[in-house]
Amino acid sequence: MLNVKLHHLSFSTDQLDRMVTFYRDQMGMTDIEKIAGDVILRAKGRIMHFVEGPKNGLNYASYAAPNQAALESIRQLHEAAGLELSASPSPIFGAEAYSLTDPDGNQMVFGVRTNEQEDNSMPARMQHVVVATTQVQQLIDFYSEKVGFVVSDIVRKEDDVITSCFMRSDNEHHSFAVFLGDASKLDHNCYETSCWNDIRDWADHFSDSETTIFWGPGRHGPGNNLFIMVRDPDGNAVELSAEMGEVPEDHATGNWAHTERTLNYWGKGMARVE
Repeated sequence: MLNVKLHHLSFSTDQLDRMVTFYRDQMGMTDIEKIAGDVILRAKGRIMHFVEGPKNGLNYASYAAPNQAALESIRQLHEAAGLELSASPSPIFGAEAYSLTDPDGNQMVFGVRTNEQEDNSMPARMQHVVVATTQVQQLIDFYSEKVGFVVSDIVRKEDDVITSCFMRSDNEHHSFAVFLGDASKLDHNCYETSCWNDIRDWADHFSDSETTIFWGPGRHGPGNNLFIMVRDPDGNAVELSAEMGEVPEDHATGNWAHTERTLNYWGKGMARVE
């Protein structure tokens, strides 16, 4: 087990100003910092780094180890797996951070957790990120056999085609997931709140600004977490979650049918593929 948590994300976008405005106003992120044309937004428990480029792109996802010794152990694991390690593209982590690239070209960055910004924003700790891909099994193999993520649950259609795979990097059910899609792209990013009442408060916040909740409230099967979802200006889904399940280290991989009830115990699912 890697024992790392998702720390910050970087998205590419072709409408930088609109994306910055959304994550600042709708996701309660402030402290705007500009670095060579890029924009960094921060709030307690969440940091976003936006760069100019094609929309729906995961520029990189950054995972934080608790200390330098833990990071060094993870680096040794990655080197032993034969992964090509490169310099970190993140301006948030220090010089000790490094990156690796998956078969779809997504960059994963590993570094040491930085001091958390203190503010009065609503609870929303950065919790997981999901990518869509046309080569699900290749990404599962890469992340589970080389990177060190552990598969918590797999969702399959009746013909045994895998439609989604949820992977963990610590005791939380998933901090990364792979969904079957028609292209390689970002699917959604998720923020963990502290309780169901926080979901209510976020829903009221979105209502006040006339931001439509397009899915939820609901409860996922894998992870058992409560959720609502909105979309950012690029069309990326943004999830607010609560009660993400925790699993023991010896948890056996679960298998789920690709049905609406798996996607949402409480109602309609949102299938990326039929």
